[in-house]
Amino acid sequence: MPLATPPEQLTQNLSPAQHRDLQQGNVVLTGTAGAYAVFSQVQAPVNVVWQVLTSYEQFPDFLPSVVASRILEKRDNRIVVERKDRRKIGWLPIRVKIVTENIETPLDRIDYRMLEGTLDEMSGHWQVAAIANQSADSDHTLLVQTIMAKASLGPLQPYFYEVFEAGLTETMAELRTEMERR
Repeated sequence: MPLATPPEQLTQNLSPAQHRDLQQGNVVLTGTAGAYAVFSQVQAPVNVVWQVLTSYEQFPDFLPSVVASRILEKRDNRIVVERKDRRKIGWLPIRVKIVTENIETPLDRIDYRMLEGTLDEMSGHWQVAAIANQSADSDHTLLVQTIMAKASLGPLQPYFYEVFEAGLTETMAELRTEMERR
């Protein structure tokens, strides 16, 4: 098994203000126009963070925008997942269906790419890294998602990025809440 990436390496491109926000418990989003990185410190050990991140079929239980999620195929470290989400652009409901291929490197990283769906393109990865000596009575983990997504929505294109960015931040916060609850 490869060595996990140190948290300092995962956050090296954050500004001092973004580091402070992260340490204060805020979700930090960087990037624009469909290419993003999302960061959160989670007050839970890596194994709990991993367990939540890979509980694909339970996503509707703790991610409010996910209305359905199921594993279509599982072979070794490759998991194909179909997921249906519901969001809104203003008053207009948006339904998104994606099928992703997820390649897991246990307790370290999940690389994913969209195989089919309502977006034009989507790929990225999740990474988890233990944060050493945060406090004596609690394990802490850095959770990072990088993602590239494209959708052709014509006149609604600017709203896509706005909604997508909000969705990334909300999803990270909801995942952290579930991870800390467990």
